[in-house]
Amino acid sequence: MHAQMLFSASRTRITASISRCKNLGQRCMSVRPLKYEHLTNTPGESSPQKPPPRKKVTIASLHALRQERTPITVLTAYDYPTARAASTHGIDITLVGDSLAQVCLGYSSTTSLTLDEMLHHCRAVARGTSAPLLVADMPFGSFYAGKEDTVRAAVRMLQEGNVEAVKLEGGSEIAGRVQALTSIGIPVMAHVGLLPQRHTALSGYRVQGRTAQSGRSILHSALALEEAGAFSIVLEAIPSSLAAYITSRLKVPTIGIGAGPGCSGQVLVWDDVMGTWAGHKAKFVRRFGDVKSEVERGVKAYASAVRDGSFPQHEKEGYGMDDGEIEKLLEMEGDREWMWSPPKLMTN
Repeated sequence: MHAQMLFSASRTRITASISRCKNLGQRCMSVRPLKYEHLTNTPGESSPQKPPPRKKVTIASLHALRQERTPITVLTAYDYPTARAASTHGIDITLVGDSLAQVCLGYSSTTSLTLDEMLHHCRAVARGTSAPLLVADMPFGSFYAGKEDTVRAAVRMLQEGNVEAVKLEGGSEIAGRVQALTSIGIPVMAHVGLLPQRHTALSGYRVQGRTAQSGRSILHSALALEEAGAFSIVLEAIPSSLAAYITSRLKVPTIGIGAGPGCSGQVLVWDDVMGTWAGHKAKFVRRFGDVKSEVERGVKAYASAVRDGSFPQHEKEGYGMDDGEIEKLLEMEGDREWMWSPPKLMTN
């Protein structure tokens, strides 16, 4: 009997709670957890159905994509919203690129980015990443001093930055660092060809591998990095035919950026894809969105609405106070003569 009474009371509380939530209406829905964000209604059904979640992308699944000749999609992300977009819309690898130095932090090059700054952005991206494999660039200088420093920095990126793999720029000369990481279970994506962290030594951001000798050097670097355990290799700004040949010689996926269609996948910088970067547009960049124009339109419209008094509207976008209460306040403050009349909307 006692158990039945407890069950009845519990059911009553649950029913009352559901009723309160229904009465709250839109306010209740505005604070719903993110896990309900993508619920959709199927025609003919009254209750929302959650779409099946994407499977987690792993190194094994990337190799499977390569075997199937299904191009791998890679996109940079530097914060929670861009990470959510990459996760929601089918990207395979989210890369916290050191390009954040320029596009987010205003530095003139990637060499100014510190490890602590990178970790800050990694944590934000990690919070928004679900299905994609999460990789992050090791900043300039964090893997040059020696193997111990390289391991120490990479461990911080996994433990503090919550990434799943790291990316290192360099050729066969860093194969020992790559091997030191992969031997203790830290996945490494390598990066050959144009190396932005060495742009000064390379006399700028120039295409690499145009000659047979330089092309052979890039090929042998890629082979050495694969031998050291890299699970994938980025090929940047090299001739398309060279990239296709290197891809055919490797057993791991290649990710091209300015390396033509013969790679296993492609990567671009978020700000290039969305058209928000105001700096130099590289030949290999295609702008798939025009967010810059939308931002300009929105900011100008907001500023204009504030200046002409059309925003905010008193009743539609503001909160009311009982006349009696404002009168009490004015009486308390000895300001009974104060009066305010909301501005009237301009009509055409």
